[in-house]
Parts: sequence; C-alpha cells; structure tokens
Amino acid sequence: MKIFLIGFMGSGKSYWGRRWAERYGLPFIDLDQQVEQSEHETIAAVFEKKGEAYFRETETSCLRGFSQHESFIMACGGGVPCFHDNIQWMNEQGTTVYLAADPPLLLERLIHEKDKRPLLKELDHPALLSFIENKLSERSVFYNQAKLVLPVNELNENSLSQLVTINQ
Repeated sequence: MKIFLIGFMGSGKSYWGRRWAERYGLPFIDLDQQVEQSEHETIAAVFEKKGEAYFRETETSCLRGFSQHESFIMACGGGVPCFHDNIQWMNEQGTTVYLAADPPLLLERLIHEKDKRPLLKELDHPALLSFIENKLSERSVFYNQAKLVLPVNELNENSLSQLVTINQ
C-alpha cells in the first residue's frame, strides 16, 4: 500500500504522515527530505542556485524512485502533483490523499515559516494571503484529482483507518 499525501504547504502532510505511518506500522517518507539528501543542499538552496525547473525535475526523479517500494506513507511537496504528470503517476502507483485547507488557516501556519520556504521568502502578510489564494486556485485542478480528500480541520489519528483497512 502506497499512500501519497498531497496538498498546499502548511497543510500538515509531514505532521500527519509521520503520525499515521507510526499508527499503521508503515514506513514514512518525506519527499522534501529525499530531495535534500539527493542534492546535499536544502530545498531553499536548490531553488536559489539552480532554479525551480531544476528543483521540479529532481523532485520528480526522487518521487519516481519509490516505484519499486511496496508500502509507505509519503508526504509530497505542495507542487509535486502539478508537474510532470506526477498526480497521474501517483494515482497509478497507489492512493493519493489531498489534505485540504483554506487560505486563512494556511496563512496562519505559514506566516512564521517564510524563511524556510523559498516561494514565500519575500512576501508580507497581505501578499502571502494573495499568493496562497492564487496558488491554491492554480493547483486545485491537480489536488482534486486525489482519490481521497480530507479536510485539514477534521484530521485525527484515525483519519486513514478506512483506507488502511481496505488495502490490507
């Protein structure tokens, strides 16, 4: 069973992915960490030195490197489903789960993390909210192709229990 957690940055993919993986005895993979290990640099440094296009290609390569793995829960970066037909590939490989959050909640979570997130680094409060709203609008066509949509404000330790039971 392969579960790919998708959604906007700050939606809780890594947080919940770790907890659910532990709860269900599955390996947890943070795709951002895989990219950093592959590049021997932070994502911010890769963006700055090599650009977004290079980052997206590397991200896709790391993602698809898990095609032979049997079971895991993977937290994917917010843009992963939007590039290189990744949403289609993930849907063919396993189950995609969209952690859906509204812009005000994402703003609240991201406002203090701007330095860690290359796309947000230079944005003030109003610009950040506008950025979130615009990106969510652009990405929703990809996010909504997920096999399961879970509202972030309703998540708990058992949110994947039906999914895990179905696949075991």
